[in-house]
Amino acid sequence: MKPLESGITTTIEIVPRADDTASAAGNPGIHVVSTTALILYIETACEQLVAPYYEPGEATVGTRVEIDHLAPAKMESPVHVTATLEQVRSRRLMFATAIRQGDTLIMNGSHHRNVVQMDDFSKAAPRPRREPPVIDFWFDFHSPWCYLAATRIGGIAREHDATLRWRPVHLANLLDRIDGRRPLEASPAFVSWYRQDLVDQAAELRLPYRRHPDYPLRPSRALRAALLAGQQGRAEAFVREVMQAYWVDARDISDLEVLAELGAASGLDPQTVQSAATDDSFKQMLQANLTEAVAAGVFGVPTAILADKRYFGNDHLDLLAKRLARTQ
Repeated sequence: MKPLESGITTTIEIVPRADDTASAAGNPGIHVVSTTALILYIETACEQLVAPYYEPGEATVGTRVEIDHLAPAKMESPVHVTATLEQVRSRRLMFATAIRQGDTLIMNGSHHRNVVQMDDFSKAAPRPRREPPVIDFWFDFHSPWCYLAATRIGGIAREHDATLRWRPVHLANLLDRIDGRRPLEASPAFVSWYRQDLVDQAAELRLPYRRHPDYPLRPSRALRAALLAGQQGRAEAFVREVMQAYWVDARDISDLEVLAELGAASGLDPQTVQSAATDDSFKQMLQANLTEAVAAGVFGVPTAILADKRYFGNDHLDLLAKRLARTQ
């Protein structure tokens, strides 16, 4: 490297993204910046600090992180990451680091990086490229179990580098088509257990849950809007906003103004969301999804399908995650 002395410092500003949350990293319901994301911010600041001193073909790689995570970093405002080079020992660089959000110290500690030659990495034999596994996630806003599963499935897919396809389907129409099982029409004892189990499962995931006072609401408009969200790469954000509105905030998800607001919160144009919710073409797409769901053997929601296997219910997503881990 070019001559480098201790004491140089930099501070960078980073605006947290939606996939930087602890919830997105696999800790459902925790909507603050994850520890993992904050550590990546530290690595970025340290690398940017010393990059101007690289000789051609050089880079640095992280080798050690010692940090204290002192306070939650909220998603609403940027964080400021400070890196100070404290020691230089041959090709080993040691930094003091701190992250602040406003006046709050979020994280501090140390980070070590080693100077390396890029040629050392390019000589490694390339690994065969693995096609990412594809998960079809069938859901309906009508199901509170889909609310629970929708908070988890995105993190599971990301953890295992899987492609996730959000597949809205009208549950009532599905059950009519296949003459399927309706749990709330079972015996009183089963219904009582079923409702208590839902409360217990939500508590286990640390998710708020409130049965809607006007349940059931008509989900068709929201399902059509979910198809639009999928086309624009905002399916997960939109589905989670609608699920939160239905199963926590007791809002009317059949109302076009409410859907427009939830769409805007998901990064969608609110007028486009309203149009999709009443558009015949999206109605036909939803009908086509129903036909595909029946052909795929979907008998209820939530159902995740990976290759030739169906994983029904929120409580079977753990089996899906284990199968994905075995195939990596």
